[in-house]
Amino acid sequence: MSEIAVFDAKARLSELLADVERGKQFVITRRGVAIARLVSAGAPKRAAASQRQQVAATFAQLRAQRQGVVLEGDLKGLIEDGRD
Repeated sequence: MSEIAVFDAKARLSELLADVERGKQFVITRRGVAIARLVSAGAPKRAAASQRQQVAATFAQLRAQRQGVVLEGDLKGLIEDGRD
């Protein structure tokens, strides 16, 4: 994510918006302090969809790993044994 000063952002707004449409993100600063972030309006939806896909893939991997694994005894008893 690139940083850009308010003055420069005002002077180059059209150029920045074109870059944002291509997926780039900017932090707008005033006197070196971040005050705003310029991102695509569609970015949160894509990011959320990507995160959902990652979570689904992780659960699928976990399901595959536990195929055929059987615990002997009840879970509470195993937990208690592990605390000793």
